[in-house]
Amino acid sequence: MRDDYGRLIKHKVLQTTVYIRLRNAFRPTLDCAIALGKFSQTLLFGSALGVAIGVCWVPGAIAQQVSPELRDYFLSNPLESEPLDPLLPVLPVERDYSPLEKQAIAADLDKLNQAAQELLQQEQLNAAFGLWRRELKLRRIIGTVEEFDAIQRVAAIAWQQQRQPDVQLLTLRTREIWEAIKTSLGTEEETMLGGPDTGVPQDSLISGAPTADIATLTELGQTFTVLRDIDSAVEVYQQLVVLAADRPAEKVVQQLTLAELHLEWFQFAEATNTYLALLETARTSNDQTAEIAYLERLAYTYQQAKSLPNAVRAQTDLLEIYQGLGREDEFPELMVAIAQNYRTLNLHTSAIDYYRAAYRAAQRLEQFSFSAQVLKELGSLYESLALTDDALGAYTLLVPVEEQAYNDYGVMNAYDSIGQLQRRKGNSLEALKAFEKALVIANRLGLSEEYFIEQIESVT
Repeated sequence: MRDDYGRLIKHKVLQTTVYIRLRNAFRPTLDCAIALGKFSQTLLFGSALGVAIGVCWVPGAIAQQVSPELRDYFLSNPLESEPLDPLLPVLPVERDYSPLEKQAIAADLDKLNQAAQELLQQEQLNAAFGLWRRELKLRRIIGTVEEFDAIQRVAAIAWQQQRQPDVQLLTLRTREIWEAIKTSLGTEEETMLGGPDTGVPQDSLISGAPTADIATLTELGQTFTVLRDIDSAVEVYQQLVVLAADRPAEKVVQQLTLAELHLEWFQFAEATNTYLALLETARTSNDQTAEIAYLERLAYTYQQAKSLPNAVRAQTDLLEIYQGLGREDEFPELMVAIAQNYRTLNLHTSAIDYYRAAYRAAQRLEQFSFSAQVLKELGSLYESLALTDDALGAYTLLVPVEEQAYNDYGVMNAYDSIGQLQRRKGNSLEALKAFEKALVIANRLGLSEEYFIEQIESVT
């Protein structure tokens, strides 16, 4: 059961990350975000996917970026607009529309949506979004649930089509819906939805049933995320964590989503705090699978934040667990990551120790290409510390390791490094031997022959 729970946690981390990456694919530029000081770097996912973040705005200034006429039209009560929309029946007396009348209005609004979809296919974007704005405004007459369903549908299209004014209008209206929900939640001291004392209005996204409300608020948080209103999304997910307080598994899911959202928007401190809370829960319940997952995320988060001492602490905790479980295949890469951080921190003795341990582990696992990488980094570190003999030892070991990896180019470069160090020490004969061996390989590869001829001439 515990292993299944741990797999659920890892799946949720991956699911959330993939969801965020897909959303990010619609972001066209970082310029606006950088100008606002919101971001410190371009977010890169893996080696192949680098995604820039597109249209952005200061959350409190959305209204100023939408024309007052368009904003007032979209946010105004459709029943008070003059003239009254032609789709709405004129009533002889002041009263609410009947269920049958609302049903007829909803059918007409479905036709508006269909017409907008057809215009979108014809790339008539202005006309399409004009119909959608009209549809969404009138959906309020049917009910908040129906309106929010339509907002979710149009929000994704608006962002895909880079319709900044429409994205902002949808954000403003979704915020109004969220404010109404927060009002129905009561004071800050109240921690649960539902029940007779919460004052849940009849026409509300929330029902008072925790399971249904968790699902609804999750959709609300996702909609804010699609609209890039991250502050509001964070508020929703924080409420979801509270709502799931007596449901440990659900609470973990919401905390993970919240942490990934913070991480996605470079809010490293907030992400770290959430992962630390999750880690504490995992350790309290002796859930080692979950502990590993959270340590991995913590190490990544600290690394992104350039908080290297904390990253090392998470990495060494993780290594200790791997060692206890006998997961040797995890050793080399993690040890190198620790060594690199120690090197950056100028803790060279610790860096050397971890490089050496990583080399031994990689050799045991016959990861020869990785062994070669370790030796090259170790040799470079020795050189930077003027430990020439130690550097020579590393590069000398590198030759057979590159041969084991069938990397002639690597062997050639290893001999080059040996030759350079031997010449620096004044050992011209040893340098000559290394450069001659490198030249043999260079001739075979058809690379750098002239360079090695020059090196040989320089020591003869």
